Amino acid sequence: MSLDSIRLEGVTTHNLKSVDVSFPKGKLVVAAGVSGSGKSSLVIDTLFEHSKTLYLGALSSKSLDMGDGDYQFDRIAGTQPPVALRQRDGGFSNPRSTVGTLTGLDGLYRLLFGAGSRPVCPACLGPTGPDLFCDDCGCFAEPHSAKHFSPNRKEGKCLQCDGIGELVGFSLEKIIPDRSKTLTEIWDGADPGTFAVPNVRKAFEAMAADIGLDLGLPFEKLSPEQTERVLHGSDTIYTLKIRKVTNDFRFEGILGFLERAYRNASSAARKNAFTNYLGREVCPACNGGRLRPESLKATVAGHTFPDFQSDELSRSIARLSEGLASGAVPAQVRELASAIVKQSANIDDVGLGHLQLRRPVTTLSGGELQRLLLAQHLASDLTGVMYVLDEPTAGLHEADTGRILASLRRLRDLGNTVIVIEHDESVIRAADWIVELGPGAGSRGGEIVFEGRFAELLNSGDSPTATAMVSDGPSRARTDLAGASWVEVRGITRNNVVDQAAKFPLGALTCVSGVSGAGKSSLVAGIHASVSRAIAQRSTGAAAESAGIEGAEALDDVIYVEQRPIGRSSRSTLVTYIGISDHIRDAFAAGADAVERGLGRGEFSPNVAGGRCESCKGLGLAEIEMTLFKSEFIVCPECEGRRFQEHVLEVRLDDKNIHDVLSMTVEDALEWFDAKSSPKVVQALGVLSEFGLGYLQLGCSTTTLSGGEAQRLNLAGELLKQRRSRTLFIFDEPTRGLHSADIRHLMALFERLISTGNTIVVIEHNVKVIAIADWVIDLGPGAGREGGRVVHSGTPEELADNAASVTGQFVRRLRDEPAAVTPLPDPAGSRQPSAAPDLGVIGELLPRAVTVVAGTARQSERNGPTPYGLVIGSLTVVSDELALIGFLVRSGSTSWNAIADTGRFCVNILGEDQREVSDAFSQGRPDSRFDALSWTPSANGCPRLSGALGTIDCSLKSSYRIGDHEFVLATVVSVGMESGTDRRPLLRTEQGASALDDYGWRRFAREAEAR
Repeated sequence: MSLDSIRLEGVTTHNLKSVDVSFPKGKLVVAAGVSGSGKSSLVIDTLFEHSKTLYLGALSSKSLDMGDGDYQFDRIAGTQPPVALRQRDGGFSNPRSTVGTLTGLDGLYRLLFGAGSRPVCPACLGPTGPDLFCDDCGCFAEPHSAKHFSPNRKEGKCLQCDGIGELVGFSLEKIIPDRSKTLTEIWDGADPGTFAVPNVRKAFEAMAADIGLDLGLPFEKLSPEQTERVLHGSDTIYTLKIRKVTNDFRFEGILGFLERAYRNASSAARKNAFTNYLGREVCPACNGGRLRPESLKATVAGHTFPDFQSDELSRSIARLSEGLASGAVPAQVRELASAIVKQSANIDDVGLGHLQLRRPVTTLSGGELQRLLLAQHLASDLTGVMYVLDEPTAGLHEADTGRILASLRRLRDLGNTVIVIEHDESVIRAADWIVELGPGAGSRGGEIVFEGRFAELLNSGDSPTATAMVSDGPSRARTDLAGASWVEVRGITRNNVVDQAAKFPLGALTCVSGVSGAGKSSLVAGIHASVSRAIAQRSTGAAAESAGIEGAEALDDVIYVEQRPIGRSSRSTLVTYIGISDHIRDAFAAGADAVERGLGRGEFSPNVAGGRCESCKGLGLAEIEMTLFKSEFIVCPECEGRRFQEHVLEVRLDDKNIHDVLSMTVEDALEWFDAKSSPKVVQALGVLSEFGLGYLQLGCSTTTLSGGEAQRLNLAGELLKQRRSRTLFIFDEPTRGLHSADIRHLMALFERLISTGNTIVVIEHNVKVIAIADWVIDLGPGAGREGGRVVHSGTPEELADNAASVTGQFVRRLRDEPAAVTPLPDPAGSRQPSAAPDLGVIGELLPRAVTVVAGTARQSERNGPTPYGLVIGSLTVVSDELALIGFLVRSGSTSWNAIADTGRFCVNILGEDQREVSDAFSQGRPDSRFDALSWTPSANGCPRLSGALGTIDCSLKSSYRIGDHEFVLATVVSVGMESGTDRRPLLRTEQGASALDDYGWRRFAREAEAR
C-alpha cells in the first residue's frame, strides 16, 4: 500500500459492486460518471463518512462506537482528516445568518470601525475633535468599540427596530388585498382565528347597524369616516348574546383587534394565525442599517459601516484598497483592512464578488453556498486535509469556471487532497486524476470504468463521459417561430433587474442565460409573478395588459419547478411523493398472508404504529446524540434497517416482502408489478423511468435527492396529476447535476411537453442546451450591479454573433469548433504534449505581425473592468510541444504591470485594415486606449479586440530581466484564427529588413519602444 494514495477495497455501499480504487494524495481528483452511477456513494457516503468517524472517534473523550454506518467496505487505508463542502445539508437554515456572519467578515468590519473610526457627537451627529469633544454642542462622544457596530448589542443597535432593520406590523394591503370586495365578503374570507371570530363579527355588525353602514358595500366605496370605523372601531358598548351567553362588547376595529390579539398571544401557534396579515417595512430610524445614529455616521476611509454591508464585495474590496493606497485608512487598522481585502478577494475569486454582506444565507443557491465555504477554506491555509466537494460548478456560468478551478488548485497546492464530484467538462479536463463510475445508473452502475489522466480518458472506449465529451451534444427539432404567438412581460424590477422586458414564444423552448449573478432568477421570478397575476385576473374580468403583460390569455396555468429539495421530512419517500404508496400497501394487505394474519394497510406503512419498528419509528436508522457535534445516524440494530417488525416482514407477495419492494429500483419494480392489477403504480413508475430516474429505490428519502433529481421528480408528480396543455413550465437550471449523457432524458421530456401544447422557459448555463433552444434571453453584461439588463433576446444563432453577450462567445465557439477541447491551464501541473494547442499559421505570423497584448486590471477605479493593452515589438514561439511563446516589454511599463498582476492576457493579431487600432495604442493613458474600441471577453476573460485577425489566450508563466526590458514567457491556452477570408495580417514591413534580427525579433529603437 503506497503512502501516497488513499486506498478503498471491496466497497459495496448502495449500488457499488465490490469497488477497489485509489485516490492519489495531494492531487485534484475528479469523480465522474452518469447520474446515479455511485459517485456520491463512493466519495461521500463511504470515504468521507468513514474518515469522519475515525477522526471524531479520535477527538472524543470517550470511546465512540459508530457501528458500520450506512457504508460497507473491506478496507480503507491512507485516509486524511476530511472536510466536506456540500451545496446545502440543512446546517445553514438560520434566517438571521448572512454572508457577513457566515464568513466572519462582519466581525472584522466591527473591529475595523471600532478601532479605526472617529466617534461623532451624540447630539448633533457632527464631527468631534481628537479629545472626542464637540465644540458646537459642548459634549463628549463615547469612544468606539466593536460593540458599537453590532446590531445585537445595546451599545450599537437601533432602539426603534431593536437592531432588526425592519418594523413588523399589520398591513392593510394583506388584510384586504381586493378592495372591491364587500364588507361581508371580507369577513367571510378572513383567516380562521383572526377578526372573523364570532364575538368580533357580532360587535361589528352591531356597530354597522348603529351607524347605518351597508354590509354589502365594497370597501373601496367607504367614506373616510366609515373606513376609520371599520379599521379602528368606536367607543360604543353593545350588549350581545353569543352562544347563549350575553355580554357587553365594543368593536375595536379590524386593526385594533389584530394588534391587541397578536400582542397578547400566549403561544407560537396563536401568533402564526396572524402571519398572513403581517407586513414588513424598512425601519425609518436606521433606514435598514440596524445601528444607532452615531454608529451609522462613523466612517473609515470615507465610507460608513452600512456602505460596506450593502455594497457588493467587489466594490468593497476596491474601496478599502483605494483607502490603503491613499493612506485614508488609519495606521492602527491598516493590517486589519488588508486582512479584510484578502478574505473578500478569496470570495471574489470563486465568482461571488456580486454578493452583499447583509444578504441572508437562506437566499443563496446550493452552488453559491458551497463556493462561499470554499473561499473560507482558502483563507484558512490548512494542509494535509482531504477536501470533498459535490459539484462546485453547479449554477456557475462557463465564464466563471476558470476561477473555481484556480481555487481548487490553490487548495491542492497547499498540500491537500481535493476530491470533486463533477459533471462539468472543464473541471474534468483540468483534473490531475479521474475516476469514473458506471457504466450506467443504479444496478447498471457501481463499477470503476476508468482510472487515469484526461488524455487517457479520451481514448477509453468504455467511458460514457469520454463518449459524451466528443459527441455533438443533445439535439432536438427546433420550433418554427414564423407563426408563433408571443408573451411579453414589461417593467420587471427585482433585485438588480430594473425595468426590463422579457418576450418569449408560446409552444417553444426559451433559455434565460447570463453569467452568475446577472439577474436570471430575478427576471424569471418577475415573469412567473406577472403570468400568475394575469391568469388570476382573468376570472375577475380585469385586462391582462393593465398588469404590464401581453399574450397571457393563451395560458391557463403556470408551474415553477425550482431547484430545491422536496419533502421536508426523512419520512417523505419516492413512493409517497408520487402517490403510489397506498396502492402498494393495498396490494400487500389484500394478499392471502396478510388476510390470514389480520393485517390491514396501516401495518405496511413505516409511518404508522403497529407494523413499523418502534425502535427507529420506521426510519431504519438510529440516532446517536453527540455532545460536541451534531447527531449521527447508524443502521437501526433492532430491524437492521428494514423499518418493519418481523411479523409484517413475514408477509410476502410473489415471494417479496414490503422491505424487498421498497428496496427495488424503479426499473426493477416496473418488471415486478403487473400492469393489470396495479395500473396506477406501473403508470407512475413508467413516467419516472422515462425521466431517467429508473435507478432510484422506491423507498429512498426525497431529502437525499440531488437538485436535478428532485426537479424531475417534482415534474413527474405534476404530470401524473392530470394531462396538461396551455401551461407555462418554468425550470431552474434543469441540467444541474446531470451528466452530459443524461441530458437526452431532459430533452425528451421538453419535447413531450411542447408537443402537447405547453411552453417552457428554463434558466440555463449549459451552452449545448442554449444552442438548441428556440429563443434565448441573455442577461448581463456582468453580475450584480454590472448586470440586470437584457443584452439579447433572439435566436441562439443571433446570440452567437452578439458581441455584447458573454454567453454568446461560448455559443459561438461551440458553433465554430463543436469538437474543440480547450483545457484550462494549470501552471503547477505537468502539461501533456497532446494537450498543447496547435499554433499553426499563427506561429508563422508571430515575428512580423502587429500584435496587441491586452488584459484586465484586477483592481479598478471605475465601475466594471478596466482593460489595459500595449503594442509589442514581436512574438516568437519558444516551444511548439509545450505551447510556449515569448516577447519583450520595457521594464516598468504601466500597462504591462497591470496586465501581469492578473496572470492572464490575450494576444490580438491585427488585420491590415486595423492600422488605426495600432496607432491608438501609441498614445494616451493606458486605461483610455480602449475607449474608442469595441472589445469583448476572450475565452479566459481578457479583452478581445473586435475584428482581430487572430487571438491567442495566454497564461503568464514567468519573466526575466534583460537590461531595461523584461523577457516574458507565457503558456498558450487557446488559439483562434479567422479563416475563409482574404484578410491579411498587419505586418511591420515599413521598418525594413534591418528592423528584424535573424530570429525574427525586432531591434528596439525609438519607434519600437514597448509602451
